[in-house]
Amino acid sequence: MSLEAVVRQIESRGDLPTIGAVAARVVRLAADPDMDFRAVGRIIEQDPALAARVLRVANSPYYGVPGRVGTVERAVALLGFSQIRNIALSLSLISDLSRWGDGEEAFRWDRFWEHSVGCAYFSEALARQAGLPASGGEYAGGLLHDVGKILLGHHFPREFQEALRLAARERQGLLEAERRVFGTDHAEVGGWLAAKWSFPPDLLASIRHHHAPDAAGEYTTVARIVHVADLFTKAKCIGFGGDVVAVCLAEDPAWQRLVRDHPGLGGLDVERFTLRLDQEVELARDLARTAERQ
Repeated sequence: MSLEAVVRQIESRGDLPTIGAVAARVVRLAADPDMDFRAVGRIIEQDPALAARVLRVANSPYYGVPGRVGTVERAVALLGFSQIRNIALSLSLISDLSRWGDGEEAFRWDRFWEHSVGCAYFSEALARQAGLPASGGEYAGGLLHDVGKILLGHHFPREFQEALRLAARERQGLLEAERRVFGTDHAEVGGWLAAKWSFPPDLLASIRHHHAPDAAGEYTTVARIVHVADLFTKAKCIGFGGDVVAVCLAEDPAWQRLVRDHPGLGGLDVERFTLRLDQEVELARDLARTAERQ
């Protein structure tokens, strides 16, 4: 097969995942430098089920907020816009897309979402450490970097399982195994889906090029951030995205170029950095469980 052949088969079935209006609006607001944080609160409140889930997470022990958080407005005031945006984005997207996961035991889609949310938190933390202006694109890119696997697993379950077995048997990356089975891979398929969803160009690039960030053109930095965050998440064994091959961050070209271009990453103690994110790791697991239960 090829990307074109895979896309033709998907389109011929007329069965594409959609994301809800709330998730779509939060994605676009995150890319807007003039965004008003109150707007996110208003959007969340238009979806009572999402608002209830956001408040449940805001009241979780991970934040240690004194007293009961009873309104989205108070949650935004206490936790800040970026945290509420990230919680809302994770809960709404996972709820929209989790039904697409293939339920076979060979691939745990609950662990897939745990990996995705973990990557999202690492992406945002790396961007902060590098001194990059907060945009929200890093978090969304980390959350959705593997979205192509959902399409491959849903429309081609037998072939996707074959790629998973091939990767495990030959101790190679899932990306390479997918190319052998499909003639394309989840990054290409995910980039195609992001274009269908009319995602902002930086988000599309971070999905399409998270395995080859230097091909992302003017969006190379965000693609490198998501790529490196993916490695961090695998190294910390947060969830499971289908790869069984050990990673070596120090030898990764994207990491080396990020360190060269962003002094804030120079001399970073990776072990201490990851330990500081243990709370976010637990939150990632809780978010994935909370969203999938809905």
